[in-house]
Amino acid sequence: MLNYYQPWLLPFLQRQPASVPKTLTMLYYHSFEDGLWDLINHKFPPGKKLHLLVPDFYCSDVLDNLILRGHKYTYYPLDSDFQISVSKFKKFLWLFRPDIVIIFHACGLTSNLVIDTSWVKDLPNNAVIIEDSVHRLVDPGSVRLFHPRQVVIDSLRKVSPFPGSRLFAFSDFINYPAPSNHLSFYQIRSFFYYFIFRLVLKISFLINSSSLAVFAHEKLLRIHDEIIGDSFVPRAGLPVFLPFISRLNYKKIAGLKSSQIQYYKSNLSSLYKNPLFFKVSVPKNDYPQMHVFPLGLTALHPEKIVSRLHSLRIPVWAKFTDTPWSSSRSVLFLPLGFHVSPKEIQRLSSHLASCS
Repeated sequence: MLNYYQPWLLPFLQRQPASVPKTLTMLYYHSFEDGLWDLINHKFPPGKKLHLLVPDFYCSDVLDNLILRGHKYTYYPLDSDFQISVSKFKKFLWLFRPDIVIIFHACGLTSNLVIDTSWVKDLPNNAVIIEDSVHRLVDPGSVRLFHPRQVVIDSLRKVSPFPGSRLFAFSDFINYPAPSNHLSFYQIRSFFYYFIFRLVLKISFLINSSSLAVFAHEKLLRIHDEIIGDSFVPRAGLPVFLPFISRLNYKKIAGLKSSQIQYYKSNLSSLYKNPLFFKVSVPKNDYPQMHVFPLGLTALHPEKIVSRLHSLRIPVWAKFTDTPWSSSRSVLFLPLGFHVSPKEIQRLSSHLASCS
């Protein structure tokens, strides 16, 4: 069966640790949201109610926790390729004057807002830019910042076998230490449910049970995701993982993903004749850093296709179906990684071709 989550024992490590550029600081957190709350605590006055500008294809759990903390957000619209024109984005800056702007590399696709950065001159004073890279395996040496009040935050559990999130920023901006790495009940709970999720997921593959894999994702992982980010005290990641994280073989992983993206493209090329599907543009430069291969669905309710794939022992999902972006379409996340073979990609492609 296909799977989003990388198994532990695979050739993804190298001997030489990656280094963080001297001008940057890296902090390691328990999760993306722990890094976000810590940033807000240090860069804005206590009690200030913030206004965030976020893409309309985004994680609702993060937004729910923002509301819980008294902040508010406004969506800016992305097109079918998860992009927005700079001219349209500027209008949102002028109209809403946000305290924080979130740029999201959905599926690993590079947002054009980090390519054409002419909009930053319209950014309000003291606003912070968050480059949400949870769908990317960020090589510290490749981090390029274009604004002094910008941070990059990833989510390692989504793109590697390791937990935690790293925050990268200019050293003179992140002039505060990471929070305590003493283990808290919040972390114990999230680790427990994530371990149970991975254990049940492993069992589902050993016994070839798609229904058990679906249960692991929709029940156990959901409990874990609802816990993550709930702590009002930001938590650091456990340092025991850092020596392994620093040795991720970015070059090897990038090469594998590039070849898998090409294989998906060649196998799915005839699929777009079917009106159920549409092509999401994946530029060649983005191949090495993709989290998944995105397959657009014109169906407003993709449950029928997803259920059919589950019955064929292909546990994949349409993601962020509760967002405004998904009110007129949806997107299937097709897995990438060392654990995904060309044969499995071919099997998935043939089953998708039979959908009508």
